Amino acid sequence: MRKDLAPSLIDLSAIDSTPGRDEVRVYRVDLAAGPEGDDFRASPGWADLSTDERARADRLVRARDGRRFVQCRGALRAILGGLLGVDPAAVEFHAGPGGKPILSQPGGSRWRFNVTHSGELALIAVAWGRELGVDVELARPIQQAARIVESYFTAAEVAEFLKLDEDDRAGAFIRGWTRKEAVVKAQGVGLAGLATEFETLFGLGAPGDSFRPCEPMPDVLGWRLWEATPRPGYVATLAIEASGPGDGVAGPAGATLR
Repeated sequence: MRKDLAPSLIDLSAIDSTPGRDEVRVYRVDLAAGPEGDDFRASPGWADLSTDERARADRLVRARDGRRFVQCRGALRAILGGLLGVDPAAVEFHAGPGGKPILSQPGGSRWRFNVTHSGELALIAVAWGRELGVDVELARPIQQAARIVESYFTAAEVAEFLKLDEDDRAGAFIRGWTRKEAVVKAQGVGLAGLATEFETLFGLGAPGDSFRPCEPMPDVLGWRLWEATPRPGYVATLAIEASGPGDGVAGPAGATLR
């Protein structure tokens, strides 16, 4: 029975190599990179975007948001183009169940991907033949965190959160939130009406700088949960479809940054 390798957290420069079919990669994308200033039309990725993607960037009110969108979308196209052996501009998508994007190219239907961004960081997760979802958040105090927990977490999770010291709540909330988001993104659904139907619990402190199984609950609804600090000040969770009953983790507990 195949054993699951820990996901690799790597920089965008590694797109010159193709992940193996038993490998899950999470690419880090620096959204502040590129031309100086917020002229996103000067970004190298702009030329690869579709007409609809360019229109979406133009509709964003703040130029900074347009720059981030172009950087992220251009990186996604570069990664997927490398997997398919086509020019980034030739990558095509269509909406799958729940609106989750799927590759349209022949031979691309087995590649799964998911994108998340917060602040100046984006993560792009890819895997062969296994659904996945990823979420990253810039760690920061969240106003009304307790009220949000009461709306999107189970009764047991709410009770656990309210027992925490005030100083521990901000970090615990971010870790709990990214776990919930990763699971629902993997499923292609929204938080509303579903997040209270499963538990992911919280973690204290900051995760390590490589992906490790979430504790105390690494397996949720058939998904394996991993978390990491992809960059100082950020927290990320990755949910990967389990390979099968009893599958575990082979190799080191954490993947080395490359």
